[in-house]
Amino acid sequence: MKLLLIPLVALAAALLLVLVLLQPRRADADAIIPPATCQVPGTGPSAPAPPSGGGSFAGVVLSPTQTATVQQILGVAKGMSITRRGAVVALQAGMQESTLNPLARNGNAVGVFQQIAPGPWNAYVGYDRTDAAAASKGFFAVLLKRAPSYETDARSNHELAEDVERSGEGWRYEKHQRFAEAVVAALYDGSGPPLDCADRSFKGRIQVTVTGSDVTLPPEAGVAGVVRAASPQVATAIAAGLSWLGITYSWGGGNADGPTKGVRDGGVADAHGDYNKVGFDCSGLTLYAYAQAGVQIIRPSDAQLTRAKLVVPFDQARPGDLLFWGTHHVAMYLGAINGQHMMLEAPQSGDVVKVSKVRTGGDFRNVGARPIP
Repeated sequence: MKLLLIPLVALAAALLLVLVLLQPRRADADAIIPPATCQVPGTGPSAPAPPSGGGSFAGVVLSPTQTATVQQILGVAKGMSITRRGAVVALQAGMQESTLNPLARNGNAVGVFQQIAPGPWNAYVGYDRTDAAAASKGFFAVLLKRAPSYETDARSNHELAEDVERSGEGWRYEKHQRFAEAVVAALYDGSGPPLDCADRSFKGRIQVTVTGSDVTLPPEAGVAGVVRAASPQVATAIAAGLSWLGITYSWGGGNADGPTKGVRDGGVADAHGDYNKVGFDCSGLTLYAYAQAGVQIIRPSDAQLTRAKLVVPFDQARPGDLLFWGTHHVAMYLGAINGQHMMLEAPQSGDVVKVSKVRTGGDFRNVGARPIP
């Protein structure tokens, strides 16, 4: 009997090891700096040449977040009949105060222009100062009060910016004038050289083509079709995720800059060697994808649901929305393609990033989280 027990114990141990190796591991391990997508042409007559050895004015690179912020500032400027000069002044101030980051905070100073409520004439209250468009209205309201004739004002642009900001260091705005003029020339009315954003394709492991808000599924998706996003920004996030189709799953892998080595979990992921593989886990992939669109979301997967700006029932989900299973898995919805609800996911240890049919059974949460409402 004892002789029989030895092989039985060995067999049981072997079976247990096989089960561990085969068991699916769905997973999720913050500051995000999106990669550049637009190059501002280094043109404009106002700035002097840099001192010898002081660098080059070949151009300033804008991230997706900065590009979106610029567009909102200029949209508000035109809506308020602010001239090109006024728009340049605002961009000089915004670049110096926050590098055009609408989420910037420094104590009580908040947003693109680092506004401190209530502000002069209560101009900085009644709105979310992290909203670039609303903050722009506040900035221009103060500009019109303090320098109503700003267009013909003999003062320099940086002096006008200082008249609004009252930072005590107005001279710092001067260095951004050439940049601001180039952007305004490109985007305010199109009279200047355009931003170098013509190629909207996204290349990670593979190249994914984006036309406006439409993302063409690459052959690696295993299904042909076009994903129609609600906006170019959402399309960027979708394309960014798709550009890593085929890369290995790696538990704890992936950040805002791309795939990384996984981490140890003391169990299934270790058995698959994820700690030594470069790739993404489920929430690392979605975090990365939205970072490329200038949107910060965090891991693990459950946090991407609980901290979402908008959550809708699955039957109202749009391409780019995030889908969830329990508290352990997240995927990006791609919409209905050829009559099938499809998604992009990093499924589990031993698998790769891929396009799959949406699994609506089991612990599917039946909702979609929308990082860009």
